Formats: sequence, C-alpha cells, structure tokens
Amino acid sequence: MQTQKVSAVSPNLVISQFQAGGTSSANDEFVEIHNIGSEPVDLKDYKLVYRSSSGISDVGPIASWTTSSILQPGQFYLVASSSYTGSVGPDYVYDPAVCRCSLSANAGGLALKLVKDNSEFVIDAVGWGSATNIYFEGTRTSAPTNSASKARDENGCKDTDNNQADFINLNPSAPRNSSTPAAACTGGGTTLFGTLSANPNTVSPGQNILLKVLVTPATTPPSTGISVTGNLSSLGLPATQTFYDDGTNGDTTAGDNVFSYIATVPVNISNGDRTLSATVADAQSRSITTSTVITVSAPDPNEDPLVLGNPSGATPDINNENNYLMQKPQYTLSYNRSKGTPNWVGWRLASNWLGSTSRQDNYRPDTSLPVGWYQVTSEDYTGSGYDRGHMCPSADRTNSVADNSATFLMTNFVPQYGPNNQGPWEDLESYCRTLANQGNELYIFSGPL
Repeated sequence: MQTQKVSAVSPNLVISQFQAGGTSSANDEFVEIHNIGSEPVDLKDYKLVYRSSSGISDVGPIASWTTSSILQPGQFYLVASSSYTGSVGPDYVYDPAVCRCSLSANAGGLALKLVKDNSEFVIDAVGWGSATNIYFEGTRTSAPTNSASKARDENGCKDTDNNQADFINLNPSAPRNSSTPAAACTGGGTTLFGTLSANPNTVSPGQNILLKVLVTPATTPPSTGISVTGNLSSLGLPATQTFYDDGTNGDTTAGDNVFSYIATVPVNISNGDRTLSATVADAQSRSITTSTVITVSAPDPNEDPLVLGNPSGATPDINNENNYLMQKPQYTLSYNRSKGTPNWVGWRLASNWLGSTSRQDNYRPDTSLPVGWYQVTSEDYTGSGYDRGHMCPSADRTNSVADNSATFLMTNFVPQYGPNNQGPWEDLESYCRTLANQGNELYIFSGPL
C-alpha cells in the first residue's frame, strides 16, 4: 500500500467536482478542477491520476499538461471522457480506451499531482466509497449515484482537508469549464502548504530513499524562515530529521522551496508499511504536517531464497548498478541497470505459495528502482519478437492477489523466445509446481543467458 495524504488545505488547485457513475450508459464521466488561490496557476507539469478501489498503482494519467495552460484565480477547468455527453464542453478530453482510466462509480480515488525534480507531489486528492489503497484526505466521501456528482461545497471553495466534510451530492451534476464565470475564494495566500514525496515508495532493507517536501509559502503575510523537519522514526531513524533546500542531501536546486533528504533504510528492518511525516514551519508561527506511506519489501526469514547463498554477490549499493540486490517478499533478484533485466531471480517454491488467485496480468514498471534509473515498461517489448518472459512465474505465486501481482513487475522479466517460453520452459515450471504440490520445497534461481 502506498498512500500519500496532504494534511493541509491546498494553496491553489483542488478537485472541485467529479462524476464517476455517469448516466445509465456511463457517458458523463468528468473531473473538474478549481483554482481556489489568489494567484494564477500554470497547469504545466501537473497531472491527474486515478486509483481503483483495490488498486496498488496509479492509472492514467487521466490528464497531463506538458505546455503552459494558465488557470486564473476562481477559474474552473473541465477534464472529461471522450464519450462525455454533457452540455458544458470539456477543456481536456481523455479516452478511457487508451488510458484505461474509466472511473468506478462505487469506490476509487483521484489525485492532482505536480511533477517536479523527478518527484510527484500530491496537491489535492479525493477518495470515495469504501476503496482501499487510494488517495484521500481525512475521511472518504460517499460514492456518487448515476447522473449525480460529488461537488466541493461553497461553490467549489470549501477545503478543510476532509473529503467527507468538503463534498456534497449534486443531482443532477453541473460541471463547469474554463468559460464558466469564475468563483473566487476567500483566504487565498494565508495558508502555508507542504506535501511529502518518497522515491521510491517501495524499498528494500539497505536501500536509499529520497524524501522531498514541496513547500508553497504563504503570501499574507509572506512566509520567512521556512524549515522542514521529518519524522522517520517508523524506519528506526531520527524523529527530528532536518530536510535541506541548499543543493545538498539529495536536493536538486538550492532555494526553490523543495526540501530534501536521502535516508538509508536499516538492513534489519521488517516487512510492511511505514508512515513517514514532515512538518513545515515558518517564522510567522504557521506550521503544517504532511505524511506518506511507504512499503518496506523484505523477504520473510523463512522464505529467503538466499539462505543457500547469493549467486553473484549482489548488494543494495546504488553504485553496484549492474549487480544491484532487490529483495521482495515474493522473490529476490540481482538487477542489471545496463541491460534493463535481472541477472538472476531467486525464489522459494512450496505448497503454501500455491492457491486459487487468478493471473493479474498487470505488467508495470518497478518503481522501487533507485531514483533516476530507467524503469522498463511492458511496451518496451512491443515489436521486439520476444515474449515478456517471467523469471519467477505468475503461477508460482497464486496464494494472494498481492503476491501474484508482484510477479508482473518488469524487473522480473527477460526477453524470451516465444516457442521456448510457451513450450519447454513452461513445462519445466509446471513440473516444479507438481513437485511443490507433492510436499517438496524448492529453491529456484533463474536468469538469462
């Protein structure tokens, strides 16, 4: 689970309305954005993402802006599906058939992010229904009904950092676009804002993690003397760690209000989710706290495939980029950055790993790779003439959705000739599972030649 929560009202952009259910044919899906601040905001480098009810990664983006698009104070902006049939024209059209981001009417989450310094910062988020593993603020709002929307109260201005309190039902929905008369909000510029980002957000013991806090200073009165202090105690690290905006400690540009710190995850830490937080303060006695949840991915001591040895002496040292150790609960691998494939993948196979979970087929980049490393995508194999060849097979991890899903991270794949992958290689994998189902315990290492 990776959840980023913004524990302060947005300084400018919010998701002000959304319709997920649409009409009976679900054709009216849209997301509305509102500038509640006192200054214009350029949408360039922002993106709008969706996370399904039980999703473990972002879908989309629904919208992303790579060129300048100015949103004036109080102005609205409408993002809608290509099948949208509403009377108010959208400013941005997305195609669910292309981005596979059709919203669930029952449960889901949306986040508006700013991409800066190779990190993604959540500026505003809304979750609805009984969804899990999604973006939200405070308590999720209820799910909208068909043809109705959930709209931010007070003409799109209410932002108390609690989705349940901020959103009301609007039936029928009433989407607004950039041509709709602006609805200015009071209090702009008085709020200090900060949002914490972790890269990667799934880490192995011994791995470095780059933590950044994007700060938006208040303007009324202007913030001075801004400081950021992180609470990393959930990782066994200091509870009062200073973050830096001086070009050191992982900071890219001095003085740009992005505060950074590189933390090293202890080698003896256990598997599971950890909440990290950071407090932003200024000399005007304003302060806010922002948090994010990261996942520590470590093998269970009873499941560690390296109990019999490390085939290549792989280490979690980022400088060892072509023999980089990555440990996950489901398998362990040595990654080769220059090739974009594992050198080897090792896993334990026994009957406890085998169940009835269906194949997830959610091929995706491995975001736990070190910051700045290219993340191989499923599309990189398109037209290559080779299969995406699992090392740890999908069928070896069918005891849960999470475990099966982990086999579709692209660090678990090598290019494989189709007739081999689907023929004798699959036969060998099936034979290994037969042995496991007979009560045997197998330690398997697989890799490209």
